[in-house]
Amino acid sequence: MRLGVLDIGSNTVHLLLVDAYPGARPVPYASHKRPLSLVRYLNEYGAITEEGQNELISFISEAAEFASSHRVEDFMAFCTSAIRESSNGHAVLERVKHETGVTLMELSGEEEAGMTFYSVRRWFGWSSESILNLDMGGGSLELALGTDEFPQVAFSV
Repeated sequence: MRLGVLDIGSNTVHLLLVDAYPGARPVPYASHKRPLSLVRYLNEYGAITEEGQNELISFISEAAEFASSHRVEDFMAFCTSAIRESSNGHAVLERVKHETGVTLMELSGEEEAGMTFYSVRRWFGWSSESILNLDMGGGSLELALGTDEFPQVAFSV
């Protein structure tokens, strides 16, 4: 099954396509990314400007078309601190959905840390035993620690 994961970060927007099957390691198929520093598009009130929203919508439209042209069967889209912490984040999410048809799932810092940990565990498997995962992004730092499939501790700063 071909999966698409769209990650809207503070400095980069990235679509990764993988071929994934139950019990198997996901195999990267294709990638589409663009530097887009959303934090540079914040105004004095902490809102993402019209120009920033237009850039974001342009990329999401490209990413959705890219996924469709590569026969993606399931598509997940996430956004992190740049939208989560902007004063107009909710309005940006609504506009993205209205103009592109893509629903962005806004992750809390703890959810972001946990999902990243889960991905690392799935990628490296059980042979890596205990994992301390540090994910430094453009707007936050996520930390997660654990020995199981999901972390025992996950937080964001």
